[in-house]
Amino acid sequence: MNNQISADAKLIEAFTLMWGTYPAPASLVHKSRIVIAVNEACRAGGREPGTNCAKWDAPDRHRGCLADKALKEQKALHREVRGAGGIFRVYWLPVHDYQDFYVHFTTETVPC
Repeated sequence: MNNQISADAKLIEAFTLMWGTYPAPASLVHKSRIVIAVNEACRAGGREPGTNCAKWDAPDRHRGCLADKALKEQKALHREVRGAGGIFRVYWLPVHDYQDFYVHFTTETVPC
């Protein structure tokens, strides 16, 4: 897949306005898994637009990805993940009027 997926400026601006300072990583992703935009927390973790979101971490960390299902159903989905720092939720949030895009984000961890 070509890493040059484009999104209109309105979509990127809306993502930046809503998610730019969200305290946990958030990214705007195309259905191909190419990242279109990232927030400050995501960028601080070394993630950049133009990359494939499924290649950021070890493959087993992407087991249970709900992106395809969220896009097909056009509804927000999440799952809980237990990590060293506690439990957190991972979300796939389809973007209204942009059926090929979703926002992928996590909540902050909650101590176990």
